[in-house]
Amino acid sequence: MKQIVVDERFSKERLNKYLSGILPNASMGFIYKMLRKKNIVLNGRKAQGNELLSAGDEIKIFFSDETYEKFSKKGSPVIHNALPVRVIYEDKDIIAVHKPAGLLSQSDRAGGDCVNARIISYLAQRKELLPDFTPSIVNRLDRNTSGIVLAGKTYQGVRVLTEEIRERRVIKTYKCICEGDFPGEGTVTAYLKEIEGNQVRVFSSEVAGSKRIITEFIPERRLVGFTLLRVILHTGRKHQIRAQLSALGHPVVGDPKYGHGRGIMYLHAYSVEIPEIGLITDPVPDNFTRFINAHL
Repeated sequence: MKQIVVDERFSKERLNKYLSGILPNASMGFIYKMLRKKNIVLNGRKAQGNELLSAGDEIKIFFSDETYEKFSKKGSPVIHNALPVRVIYEDKDIIAVHKPAGLLSQSDRAGGDCVNARIISYLAQRKELLPDFTPSIVNRLDRNTSGIVLAGKTYQGVRVLTEEIRERRVIKTYKCICEGDFPGEGTVTAYLKEIEGNQVRVFSSEVAGSKRIITEFIPERRLVGFTLLRVILHTGRKHQIRAQLSALGHPVVGDPKYGHGRGIMYLHAYSVEIPEIGLITDPVPDNFTRFINAHL
């Protein structure tokens, strides 16, 4: 068993991010599994992973010495086979890359292909990996969503991005194609609750266990039977855009969970605006253009 006391430097960091720094060779899926099984506890109690840490918090990790060494060894993070990643923006602390649809943001198993592994591989090839820090993404996109993923190359980068996102100072804009003729521009407030089967449900008023969501919709182009939308997130909840559009009767085209699709899902993380950096954009993929041209 390992016992760790959080120091002031990591105050206000989320538990899952802190654990990924301590256990750089463990996937986020493995970390969440250990939290569920109470093999990792916070202040003696079961934790979800999204708790904000405070100086003096106590984390206990009930691993054997061999297991802890395997997942905590620094300087040799698990790197996938150097698959290419398209870099959109980069400075000494932060990197923004394009995630293609179909690729996981983070691996659900150690060493699996994902955006985070490709970023690590990219930095390793450039000999920019730090000996005491493993780069980590700070925003996750669903597997079938394409677009911008942000990551910290350094601890400072992760901390700044995480705080800016938490305080809602990062403006995130998506583009999507939804079914039907979307009625008009507007901001919708609703309530979202997680349910079984890795899904969420949207309610018009607050219910037990729900969280408020605020989503702004701006129709950009009317198509035959469809609408190209610009969507601005004022909150960032799991499946927020997909579930909200479905609840409004205009699901994202191709959405296998909340719509009628089984193939390509037309949802793209188009831009982020970050204080002190500015606007970062990732143009929509070619499949958007082909779909639009086919439905004019």
